[in-house]
Amino acid sequence: MKRRETFRVLDLPWAIWLPTLLPLAVSFLVGTVAGCLLAGGVAEAENGTLAAYIEGYLSATRSGALTVPTLFSVLWDTLRWPLLTWVLSFTALGIVGIPILFAARGFLLSFAVASFVRVLGGAGSILAVLLFGLTGLFTIPVLFVLGAQGLAACRALGARLLGEKRRSAAPYGRAYFLRCGVCFAVLLLCVCLEQTVLPALLSAVAGTF
Repeated sequence: MKRRETFRVLDLPWAIWLPTLLPLAVSFLVGTVAGCLLAGGVAEAENGTLAAYIEGYLSATRSGALTVPTLFSVLWDTLRWPLLTWVLSFTALGIVGIPILFAARGFLLSFAVASFVRVLGGAGSILAVLLFGLTGLFTIPVLFVLGAQGLAACRALGARLLGEKRRSAAPYGRAYFLRCGVCFAVLLLCVCLEQTVLPALLSAVAGTF
C-alpha cells in the first residue's frame, strides 16, 4: 500500500501541468534573454566596477581570505524563490505573480552568468558554472515543479472566484504536499553542498584564473 502511494506521488499529473509549464518556461526564457541583453549593454564605467568586484572576489578566494557565507544567508538565497512560489500558489494572485517571479529569476540568473563571462571570458563561464550551475541543477527543477503545480492550483482558485459551475478541486491533496516536501528536502541538500563542497571547489579553481 505504501509503495502504491509512493508511485502515486511520483506519477505527475502532466495533463494539468503542461498548460502551466509553457507560460512558466516562456516567462523564464524572456527574463533570461533580457538579463543577457542588459549584461551585454552595461556601460564601460559600470563594467569596470563589475570587473573590479569579480577580481576582488577571485583574489580573496585564491588567498583563502574568502569568508564562507553564514548558514542563514545560504538558506535565504536558496529558499527565497521556491518559498515565494509556494506561498503564491495558495492565492489566485499567483496566476500573475508566479510567471512574474519566474521572469525575475531568469533575468537575475542570466545577468549574473553573462557578467562573469563578459569580464573573464571563457574562464568566467567555468566560474559561473561553479557559482550558479551546480546549485541551479537542484534549484531550477524544484522551482519549476513548485511553479507548475502551484499555477495549476491558482487557476483552480481563480475559476472558483469567477463562479464557474464546474468546481474542479484545487490540487492541494496529499500528493501535492508530499511533492513539496521532496522539493524542499532537495533544496536543503543543495544548502549542505553550498556550505561544504562549493567553497573547496572555488578555492581549487580560482588559482587557475
